[in-house]
Amino acid sequence: MKRIVFVAPPFAGHLNPLLVLGVAARDAGYGVEVITGDRKLGVVRGAGLQARGLASIGADALESIANTSRPVRSNPALLLAQFRENLALMPAIQAELRELWRTERPDLVVADSVAPVAGFVAEELGIPWVTTIATPFAIENRQGVPAYCGGWRPGSSLRDAVGRFAVRSFKRAVAWHFRREFAVLGGGFPYREDGTERIYSPQAILGFGMTELEFERDWPACFSMIGPVVKCPEPVEPLAFPAGRKRVLISIGTHLLWAKRTLVEDVVRLAAPLRDVQFVVSLGGARGSVGRAAENVTVHRFVPYARDLGAFDAVVHHGGAGIVYAATLHGVPCVTVPHDYDQFDYAARIEHFGLGLRAGSVAGAGEALRTVLDWGRRRELEWMRNCAREYRPCEKFLEVVLRLVN
Repeated sequence: MKRIVFVAPPFAGHLNPLLVLGVAARDAGYGVEVITGDRKLGVVRGAGLQARGLASIGADALESIANTSRPVRSNPALLLAQFRENLALMPAIQAELRELWRTERPDLVVADSVAPVAGFVAEELGIPWVTTIATPFAIENRQGVPAYCGGWRPGSSLRDAVGRFAVRSFKRAVAWHFRREFAVLGGGFPYREDGTERIYSPQAILGFGMTELEFERDWPACFSMIGPVVKCPEPVEPLAFPAGRKRVLISIGTHLLWAKRTLVEDVVRLAAPLRDVQFVVSLGGARGSVGRAAENVTVHRFVPYARDLGAFDAVVHHGGAGIVYAATLHGVPCVTVPHDYDQFDYAARIEHFGLGLRAGSVAGAGEALRTVLDWGRRRELEWMRNCAREYRPCEKFLEVVLRLVN
């Protein structure tokens, strides 16, 4: 039996799509193992897959890096500090994976885009590997709008060229700054000789996105857009709604703990003048009081997008990949309040393609929310929803597996 190993951090937006692909691979007759953080091993086993943790990663090591105490955005000092913490973990992870795969060699490694060290080890050992990426526009482009520049929309080609140059120059500067650390990992960062980014597989990069929701641009030759995967494997109690009210979901994902400190308070302020609307807050698994926060506000530990988002008339969210594509699949209009990372770029796409509006804060999203609630299921939402449902991510993934393994 051919064996596939999936590697992802214990974050829902990165791990959950790989579990869906893992189940598809298992059902197609492949042996499947998922390597992730200790806190998600039970979720992997609950999906019927073999799970493995790594001794080189502490129980909360990855979570503590991702869950920053304040916004990172484009602050060079904060970006470098976070990157340094990630790099500090890499040599031990690399050594453990190398030893493991020398004795238990897989036929294919599928590495999430933020776990490239698994790909480096696979490449070193001559094992085929695939990159999966929840935010496809994070891959550098040579034509079109660059990402991570604050949420640019299509505009000046000169501006775009300057932005792409700035992004590439920043990465080169980071590589030089951490050249000793990169030398331990094998060097050659951040680009290969052909100019492609080394953190992505040269054999296959699979994007969990939609070409229709991207600005015009170029892609690496080995890239394929296989479509959104938003299924949640964790069991969650069903929601109950009062009758006769419009329903709005509020979610800022599983990270952004600094923003969640005031989330419920912000939603109560937003909901106060909208008495005919029922607000449901998802804490994304974070700690906090659940139950009724106001007459028209209820708070839940976690709301699974794939199961429940279709029951809402609108969603106010942070612009994370998971909620963006879940809303698209359900045709639900959005108000996006971007906080950090790729969220500004998603907000730009949502507004550009007529799927929602952008607001500066959750508490101040009232005007935008009233507008999108009046939209109903407008034409743009219906068209994009139909496009999203045409994708067959598991089928496309298995085609790549067949090409690389058999």
